[in-house]
Amino acid sequence: MKVVLHQISNKVGLRETQLADAIQNGDVTGEVPDQNPYSKLAWVDLLSLQNYMEWLYEQGKITEQKFLKGIRHIELMKQKLMK
Repeated sequence: MKVVLHQISNKVGLRETQLADAIQNGDVTGEVPDQNPYSKLAWVDLLSLQNYMEWLYEQGKITEQKFLKGIRHIELMKQKLMK
């Protein structure tokens, strides 16, 4: 499920630039046209983002609180898109 990058990044506790870097590195599926994470055309795949958040948590790079917040917002966004 595609979602606009700037619409979800802050909700999951990542800055747009951090998420854009993860996309550029191939850690997350998505697209950032012209290297501009603030573009309305920049998008990220929710399932890929969820897996990335799990990986960050397992590596100890984010706290449990940030992880749970991120997963909660990803699930809410999935529910909105399914309607």
